[in-house]
Amino acid sequence: MKGFLLLLIGLCSVISSYADCAVHGLDVFPKQKNIKQNSLFILEGYAWSQEVILKLNTIYPIYLESGNEKIKLQVLEVCTGEFKLTQAILKPETDLKVGVEYTMRIDGDIPFDKELTRYNRERGEYEPVTYTVLAEKDLMAPVLEGQVKEVKKSFEMYGCGPSVNIIFSNPAKDDSELLVKTTVKSLKTGKKGTYYLQSDSDEINVGHGMCSGAFQFKEGNNYEVEFVFMDSAGNIADTKVDKIKFTKPKYSLK
Repeated sequence: MKGFLLLLIGLCSVISSYADCAVHGLDVFPKQKNIKQNSLFILEGYAWSQEVILKLNTIYPIYLESGNEKIKLQVLEVCTGEFKLTQAILKPETDLKVGVEYTMRIDGDIPFDKELTRYNRERGEYEPVTYTVLAEKDLMAPVLEGQVKEVKKSFEMYGCGPSVNIIFSNPAKDDSELLVKTTVKSLKTGKKGTYYLQSDSDEINVGHGMCSGAFQFKEGNNYEVEFVFMDSAGNIADTKVDKIKFTKPKYSLK
């Protein structure tokens, strides 16, 4: 009986810890509300919301709306992460009008996410996803001030599981928000995975958090990563970035 109680307590602890991770969620890029006329967009689905990403414009039409105007968002590419994340790269079917505020919408009976929203930290509440178009196009690619370097490895244990990342330096500079097309290859199996990471600092985190992430490092210990830097309009940096070999982080008692 005592053993059963200990097992029950253990199971309750596990269930409680996993309750910290949500079961669905949609996120958008760009984060800023003011965008250039030629901006691209990314919609990312977490956990059960990944189904929405895979069925955009078939079951779930996605578009920008302003008054009676609707502009379809074309799906250029879909990337499936290795740990509960899937993203779609989107492009407006027609030009966006200067000075107009557009709201991003998804039609269809979306499971869980009844309306596309994002969190406003200043107001402390969720609000519709809106963008106002600036009177300019982004035609300048990011500039790289040096090469990418591995900074450190991180393996942290949390309630829902470990957060495992390789942190690389980010030498890219641009006036608009940055995207880093990241491809990780296992040197053991040759398996590759590609995902567009967002970076608003001088670091790039390659890996996953306790609940989700682009890369898991389950194909051996040795890997190679390749970075392609671009801005929110899809302009790609001219500077070639060397591929970097690395070993996956491992947990150690401190």
